[in-house]
Amino acid sequence: MGLSVDYNPPPTLDAFLCSNAFVRCCVGPVGSGKSSACVVEILRRAMEQTPGPDKIRRSRFVVIRNTYGQLRDTTRKTFEQWIPERLGKWHEQEFLFEMRFRDVHCEVLFRALDRPEDIRKLLSLELTGAYINEAREIPKHVFDVLQTRIGRYPSKNQGGPKWFGIWLDTNPWHTGHWGYKTFTVQKPAGYEIFEQPDGLTSEAENKENLPPGYYERLRAGKDQEWIDCYVRGKYPSSQVGSIYGALLGELGKRGGILDFDFPLDGVFTNWDLGLSDSTAIWFWRINKHLMPDVIDFYEAHGEKLSHFFDVIDRRGYSYSKHWLPHDARARTLQTGVSVQEQFAQRYGQSAIAIGPELSLLDGIAAARWLLEQKIRFHKTNCAQGLEALKSYRYEWDEDSQVFSRRPVHDWASHTADAFRYMACVVKATELLSRKESEPKEKGIRRLHYDFTLDELWEAHEAEAARKRI
Repeated sequence: MGLSVDYNPPPTLDAFLCSNAFVRCCVGPVGSGKSSACVVEILRRAMEQTPGPDKIRRSRFVVIRNTYGQLRDTTRKTFEQWIPERLGKWHEQEFLFEMRFRDVHCEVLFRALDRPEDIRKLLSLELTGAYINEAREIPKHVFDVLQTRIGRYPSKNQGGPKWFGIWLDTNPWHTGHWGYKTFTVQKPAGYEIFEQPDGLTSEAENKENLPPGYYERLRAGKDQEWIDCYVRGKYPSSQVGSIYGALLGELGKRGGILDFDFPLDGVFTNWDLGLSDSTAIWFWRINKHLMPDVIDFYEAHGEKLSHFFDVIDRRGYSYSKHWLPHDARARTLQTGVSVQEQFAQRYGQSAIAIGPELSLLDGIAAARWLLEQKIRFHKTNCAQGLEALKSYRYEWDEDSQVFSRRPVHDWASHTADAFRYMACVVKATELLSRKESEPKEKGIRRLHYDFTLDELWEAHEAEAARKRI
């Protein structure tokens, strides 16, 4: 079979492809050819694999994207542009391309992070390497897990992999993102980053494959933050389109993100339940300003509820209340028992409560309001959660060329939802703490709860006094 793939990479991507680093990342503006280079890398590494005892060059790669829709509609189209179907065969049900030509046998698996079954499969894959498409949308724990799965195919009996590693592409991530911290700040051995030039300069790459005036036209009607990130390839201070990024930045300037000592009693938790994917928990106490001190955070993927019970028990905190979302009332098909009932069996009915029910937009408004109050985050304990809150962002509407009011559903969603539920609890109790003469805050519905933040504080103080006796 004849094989000809005509690919001429621009300078930055040429250096990227020539690297044998264990982990490589290419960062650049939109339209700069990053994903094309990363797809070509699959073909190149498959062809360069050393033949095994049976003279076959075996390799297996996984391609990861945040959502199935993005994987199918964007990543796959780029893959098919450079690796035509005549080089192999698609297995649609498994979303796998089996590349077979000459002496090359290469499996390319496509996995999306919004599919729980795909995440579970990642934990058992035996891989040669992995390509992460648009890495800024991928949580660090997935990146960490991948490092334990690569270099394991082919087996030593089959000759082992000639090379193994992870390569990533992305538009610029914000300066608080794990990717920026890893590649730009920490710079561990074996990691390399390749940064493409500004799209508005004469050095801009891949312009020959773009319509004339592409970047100049792209910046029309956009704010400077968007232009700097997507056109000029600069790292923003927070995620472009971030719902909470600017508020968290201001909170940090006010000294609200720091390490501080705190008692272990009077702790509340707020949960977002995703037992088939991720469950997130925020831990908080009431401070002297009758606002939360957020002292801890935990998130895990695909674990049973018993795992999270063990986590909160091992933390050593004394809990005042566990706040659950409304879906905790639903009974599961597997057990016929609701999450609320399982909590009650473990901790007693008085230890749990279902949080206020606000619309998504009202909940986001409550969370934004909370970040403007005298709230504190424990910087070390909440680092993972804070990163997710900074990354939580609105969807970009390609038709109207503006950010919509719909948040992107990605790795940051569960963390942000749990924080939103916490804000709803605080907002509801804060409203009840006001004098009736004060006007209600526009856009937030008054909720009927039989406690206020003052009462929560008094209950906490009474509990602490009881334990001192």
